[in-house]
Amino acid sequence: MTQPKLRTTRASILATVSLVALLALSPILARAQTPNVAPAAAGALQALPDFSDLAASVSPAVVQVAVTATEVDEEAGVPPQFRGTPLAPFFGQGSRQAHRVRGLGSGFVIDPSGYIVTNYHVAGRADAIQIVFADGTRLPAKRIGADARTDIALLKVESSKPLVAVAFGDSDAVRIGQWVLAVGNPFGLGGTVTAGIVSARARDIGAGPYDDFLQIDAAINQGNSGGPSFGRDGKVIGMNTAIFSPNGGSVGLGFAIPSNLVRKVVDQLRAHGSVDRAWLGVQTQGIDETLAAALKLPSAQGALIGSVQKNSPADQAGLRRGDVILALDSSAIGDPRDLSRRVGDLASGTKATFDVWRDGHRIATTVALGAAPADAAPVAATAPEPQTPVAGLGLRLARGGQGETIVAEIAQDGMAEQAGLRPGDVLLEVDRQKIRSPNDLATALRTARQNQRPGIALFLSRDGQPLYLALPVPPVRG
Repeated sequence: MTQPKLRTTRASILATVSLVALLALSPILARAQTPNVAPAAAGALQALPDFSDLAASVSPAVVQVAVTATEVDEEAGVPPQFRGTPLAPFFGQGSRQAHRVRGLGSGFVIDPSGYIVTNYHVAGRADAIQIVFADGTRLPAKRIGADARTDIALLKVESSKPLVAVAFGDSDAVRIGQWVLAVGNPFGLGGTVTAGIVSARARDIGAGPYDDFLQIDAAINQGNSGGPSFGRDGKVIGMNTAIFSPNGGSVGLGFAIPSNLVRKVVDQLRAHGSVDRAWLGVQTQGIDETLAAALKLPSAQGALIGSVQKNSPADQAGLRRGDVILALDSSAIGDPRDLSRRVGDLASGTKATFDVWRDGHRIATTVALGAAPADAAPVAATAPEPQTPVAGLGLRLARGGQGETIVAEIAQDGMAEQAGLRPGDVLLEVDRQKIRSPNDLATALRTARQNQRPGIALFLSRDGQPLYLALPVPPVRG
């Protein structure tokens, strides 16, 4: 079974479009070109939406984002099939080679003075950025700020005249089945408009700790990253970011960051150049019915604390391993990812009240949340969750008695199973770095995805025997 891949939507080269002409029609088909349409059918056709006015009004605010960046090849001289394997050193692994790369994405103007929003994976690490407007105007842009965890970047151009801008809509009000219009720069072709509906909300695609995507079926492809999706009122309801695809093209599974999250992050980037995000300092896991019964919980909801980082805000407030976080400021917590997003929405220094289940009783604890260290894992982002893939790979990890990281469960037909991993495998190294906790594997996957590597090398022990395996990495968004 071929597993659909998460692909990002930045194009590195222009696509070649082949036009196929229909050379002949049978007399029957020719006569069928002007059928008699029943009045009821004609009325139904007239009821279909016409997006021409909407497209004309919003398209001038959608731009191409052309970037140049420097990438360092850590394995220069190593054939691709041997990169990340034990044979790499025999080809001179360790020689570093820097080279320039170019890419294309999309963006949209949110302020007539020149502020432009796009994805972090489009422009967050670029050395040079150029914006191409719908009328062909080209302007250099500077990066005001970028947030890798939400994949959002804010750019600024200097223009001699006010720019056409679009406004954010309320993504919380978006309904499944609602029409949506996507505008962007697929394959570097320039302004392209596609239409569809909102297929689902709150999608978690394993891309990051704050996954909360709108799923849309409007066609988006490589190069659409950073472009907007509009509601019928012409307001932005999402920023197109990724697709699931078995072939690299659109199959109707596109994902957009909700506009309310984009607006919140952009406001901070505009004011401070970075995002002030609170930090709790715990790793948590989800709760199933069996575990809820064992803990005497009234329902299988909340986030079970598996570890508390020493001297973290949680530690200083007295939270313990085995506590179950049920609510934050009187609002229920459904699962670890819900907790991660809720804490991340708060500013450092905020005093928050957590309702905690401990030893069969519900208690309230006030925590003075800290500022997230640069290398801190988001709460619950990489902790094991029962029956939930780690990093979207269908892999659940658990801590062993001696500190090893062991494979506890493999999702059937997932990438981990296809790579040859089995329950009971003890993971020892990833890309020659020792695995001390499940977080090390999750960090390695994130880094490999950002560097657009096809896979990472795992060194493991199976039944006491050493073994190397290559674990595929979902392509980087972009």
